[in-house]
Amino acid sequence: MNKAKPRILIVDDDEEIRSILKEALSRSYDCTTSSSASGALTTLAAETFDLILTDINMPEMSGLEMMPYLTSLAPDSVVVMISGARMIESAIEAMRAGVFDYLMKPFDLKQVRTVVARAIDHRDRLRNSAALPNLKDRAVERLQNALIDGDFVVHYQPQVDIQTNRVVGAEALVRWSDRECGLRPPADFIPLAEETGLILQLGELVLRRACEQTKRWHDSGLSDFRVAVNVSPQQLQQEGFPDMVAEILESAGLPARSLEVEVTETSLMQDPEAGIRTLTALRNMGVKIAIDDFGTGYSSLGYLKRLPIDSVKLDASFVKDATRDPDDAALVMAIITLAHNLRKKVIAEGIESEDQLAFLRLLRCDEGQGFFLGRPSESDKLTLSFLEPDAEMAGFSQAPTTPWLTSHYAVA
Repeated sequence: MNKAKPRILIVDDDEEIRSILKEALSRSYDCTTSSSASGALTTLAAETFDLILTDINMPEMSGLEMMPYLTSLAPDSVVVMISGARMIESAIEAMRAGVFDYLMKPFDLKQVRTVVARAIDHRDRLRNSAALPNLKDRAVERLQNALIDGDFVVHYQPQVDIQTNRVVGAEALVRWSDRECGLRPPADFIPLAEETGLILQLGELVLRRACEQTKRWHDSGLSDFRVAVNVSPQQLQQEGFPDMVAEILESAGLPARSLEVEVTETSLMQDPEAGIRTLTALRNMGVKIAIDDFGTGYSSLGYLKRLPIDSVKLDASFVKDATRDPDDAALVMAIITLAHNLRKKVIAEGIESEDQLAFLRLLRCDEGQGFFLGRPSESDKLTLSFLEPDAEMAGFSQAPTTPWLTSHYAVA
């Protein structure tokens, strides 16, 4: 389907000029002509145009005198005026009245096309910028309605003790069960939620549901099962956030040690002192603290030593090539060694192969998660056999099969 041509109304009392302009522009634009200001205003009362190209000096009503009427009848149209060479002062006055551009007589057709194209482009940008707030408003409204209607669901990705092969916990991951688009990942709505402040309400919802679900797992016999929940920068900066966490834990009947709060280095850097106070208060309650995406932000020895944390999450980007690239392997080993020397636990993200899992086991990495170990799913889809205390991960390898890994990183 062909896109409709932009519409132009050409207004000039000189028939020859009207014909020349229409012929020059009709290939790219849908052109209508009028011989007078009054005729143009009658046309504008019934039709809409993207651009009005009008002579500034016409009998009965000049183009300049027509401007207030154009503003009223065609507020979304861009106006370009044609001025005689001796009427530059009038052209300047027209620009002050809101005309986008003007053409000085005598003009060549190349100049006409250039000015018109520039004016239409300006009109398109105005139209798009005006539409963005409306689109954003609708998106915010949909997000608010989704919160009210309970359209957000929490999925859980298992976390495995790499040394014992047991599932010891799960990370809570929010999804939007959009009635129009289906299940939507966090990237589709978290940025907007953060920008509008709705992340506070959404974050509390996820935290509350995760704690309630973990209590149900405890009641089924998994008394040591732990849940990890991501916390946004805005939540972290809330003065009453530790009190809210305490209330949620008490309401769910869940021990504080069974909750692990995950924060990113970037979120802490927004206000380090406030972030450290919040994490310290949570840790004093018994809540575990993990730094997410470790190694991708502002990691330093002094910074890591200062933070009140229990574990670091090794970013998936490091794990991805650790079994293929000796440099990445050395970096993973260095991070694990550093964390262990500071008495921190290491959780590796993004484990997607048996070799990666086996390599991390060689390096004494504590825990891991990734598609190889289990994809995120709703709580009722985590099978009983998978969550039984004695369950082990199928296919767990005792050693990596990549030859250079075996030779360079032998088990001590």
